[in-house]
Amino acid sequence: MRGLYQIPGLILTALCHVIVIYHISEHKYTRKKFIFYACLYAVCFVSLMGYGFTAGGIITLISYIGIVLCTFLFSCIVSWECFFKKCFLVITYFCLFSVLDNILRIMVELLLQQISESAGYYTVIVLRSVVLLLILVLYKKYVVVILRSLADISRSRWWNLALIALLFYLLQAALSVLNVLTVMPKVHLLSIFAGINCVMCAVYGVVFSNISYMKKDAEAALVRQNAEYLSIRLSALQNAEETTRRLRHDMRHHLEMIAEYTKAGDTEAVLAYIREYSIEISETAVKQYALNTTINSILSVYAGKAGENGIVFTVKCNIPSELKMRDIDLIALLGNLLENALHGCQKSGKENPCIEIVIRVKNSMLILVCDNTCRDDLKLSENLPTGKSIGISSILAVCQKYDGTLDYKVEDGICSACIILNL
Repeated sequence: MRGLYQIPGLILTALCHVIVIYHISEHKYTRKKFIFYACLYAVCFVSLMGYGFTAGGIITLISYIGIVLCTFLFSCIVSWECFFKKCFLVITYFCLFSVLDNILRIMVELLLQQISESAGYYTVIVLRSVVLLLILVLYKKYVVVILRSLADISRSRWWNLALIALLFYLLQAALSVLNVLTVMPKVHLLSIFAGINCVMCAVYGVVFSNISYMKKDAEAALVRQNAEYLSIRLSALQNAEETTRRLRHDMRHHLEMIAEYTKAGDTEAVLAYIREYSIEISETAVKQYALNTTINSILSVYAGKAGENGIVFTVKCNIPSELKMRDIDLIALLGNLLENALHGCQKSGKENPCIEIVIRVKNSMLILVCDNTCRDDLKLSENLPTGKSIGISSILAVCQKYDGTLDYKVEDGICSACIILNL
């Protein structure tokens, strides 16, 4: 009977895990598919832990280890995140879960000794779930945007943070075992527990300070990228100005040539000369792709890169000069989108590769559609290219920040990316 009364509590705990993992993960699957995997996980969780409670002894410990591995595997399956970033987030959650579980169990045993075992069991579970969900709300409000902006951070940094989280989780797990085995008085255990948690809070303060530094480092990289775009744009303007100055200087010679053709009555020669002169002027003119300075700079840079690689670059842009969107986010979004399109054309190995991008604002939504030539064997998984690159991770981070969507499709050798953001 001991395992039966605990089943509803296990279901509630599994549901809490699913909700937290859903909100701390970068979604890999649709909501319907996520629910399918969540149901499988919940069944495994309840079955393993229910059997562990029923059997008791060492089986309970083995079941707990199985649950930890099962939860970690579930989080890895449903999330696109970098593996070491997933490790850090999930292990930190495990650590927080263990801290709350240990605190509540010890406090219930010390302060509520008169209540039954089942009542104490559900008191711990309900309070723990409520506190975890409240912390999740704070995470969604203050932390998630920072973490999602770190898509390009090196894996070694996430690995270091994951190791710190793992160390404290192992300490919390050891305290849980000591609490279950009752090898020392609860008061002494609570003292040890308080000391470890003080150290953990201090270290996590340093960890989040490091994460804040990582965010600033990532934004600085985007600022440098924007400066590069503007520098290339300025260079193009300077070249165009030099060419215009030369054309003005040569204007007298052109007029003399046209006058000579006119005196000779050679109308065809006059028209042909004027056409040739008009083409030369139009080729030296700097193209204005967009009213928005940042978008115009990015489009100009990639138009130049496309021209150097023999790629036809077409732009249809209808946006205002000001957008309710940070320049840093525009760079991460449009820069990575065009960089991927450029690489797609280069890897396609086809003649006459092309990139066509459409940008417009409609009903407070920014809509971007980018079509580019691609390999015939390019595959998609859940509307995203398989083997998702860091560039796509950055695009996804911006999409999630602005409550937007990113969808890819491949048809007749053309890869099409559609982005919709709420401004």
